[in-house]
Amino acid sequence: MKSIVMLLSNAFRPDPRVAREAKTLADAGHQVTILCWDRQVEFPALETIDGYTVKRVQTVSTRYGAGMRQILHTPRFWRAAVAQTPALRPDIIHCHDLDTLPAGWWLKRRTGVRLVYDAHEDYPALMSLYLPKTWVRLLSWLEQRLLRRVDFTITASTVFAEKLRARGISPVATVGNYQPLAPFSHISAEDIAAARARLGLQSNDFVVAYIGGFSRNRQLLPLIEAAKLTPDAHILLWGEGHQRAAVEAAIEGISNVRYLGWLPASEVPLYTAVADAIYYCLVPDYPGAIYNAPNTLSNAMAAGRPIIANEVGDLGQIVRETGCGLLLPEITPDAISAAIQKLSDPVYRERLGASGRIAAQEKYNWASASQLLQDIYAKLEREVR
Repeated sequence: MKSIVMLLSNAFRPDPRVAREAKTLADAGHQVTILCWDRQVEFPALETIDGYTVKRVQTVSTRYGAGMRQILHTPRFWRAAVAQTPALRPDIIHCHDLDTLPAGWWLKRRTGVRLVYDAHEDYPALMSLYLPKTWVRLLSWLEQRLLRRVDFTITASTVFAEKLRARGISPVATVGNYQPLAPFSHISAEDIAAARARLGLQSNDFVVAYIGGFSRNRQLLPLIEAAKLTPDAHILLWGEGHQRAAVEAAIEGISNVRYLGWLPASEVPLYTAVADAIYYCLVPDYPGAIYNAPNTLSNAMAAGRPIIANEVGDLGQIVRETGCGLLLPEITPDAISAAIQKLSDPVYRERLGASGRIAAQEKYNWASASQLLQDIYAKLEREVR
């Protein structure tokens, strides 16, 4: 058994990928602590979940969406993490995304622990949506410099893993954003009917759902415009992020679109199953689009629901390979509307949904991904001895 400290720059609401990894490692017998940044003091300072500990840094206050001001607060979180981690006596530091890696590198340098970098996405590319080019170039330089100090790099995207290997980074492995199947298999028709009733939906209402972040790389406004062209479809939006104000303004006066706030991770399987189809399209030309590996796709497949997506990175590759949804040639209201109308055929959408479910059962599931994660840690554990 090893002591593992995971560093995370959000408050762990929970974060789905981090939660899956922490539980997997705790179930394997490791002592796991998630040290995360609760910048708005919204959650308990200390709690135990599924056999691992969550410890929240609440002494560095800021708010989400603060842009450049927020990035200036991040080093204060690093200092707090560096100060609190030694008391946890870690053998391995597991850094989730680039905005925690400097703290992990410093802890490795100071204590000699093993260092894992878990790249959920191409962080500098994602930040190009929010930061000036000079800052993005600085982040890219920082990432390349620190990656060479990492003992093992994990990615969520196969495409990003290939990019890192081409840059000389090794070892690199992809632990996909795949879901445990049990929460989906336990959902009954009665559960779905009850959830629909709570939403004021009839059993025969056709529902398209978006469940995820409202970051600027998500094509949410074209979906809302498409709703005007498909008045018989109910469009349900769950999420939070930079586009929330724009989304709420856009849906005013559109009776078949509703924004329902943030959906807790524990409820995602049920409300994915409540939908008849799932929508997830990315801005195709933002620099990090091809490296995005969405939880939403895996949720849709596990629930047996077809997805409306676009041809980009792992998202497009998996949809095309499995036949689990429709890939849009362009992200316009007309193209989205046409896809929604096509999926209104229950026989057709059941066929696509079934293809996704089979692929999830055979390949794209957390059982297979978690085994790879355990293998990585077994290797690191042998090196720590």
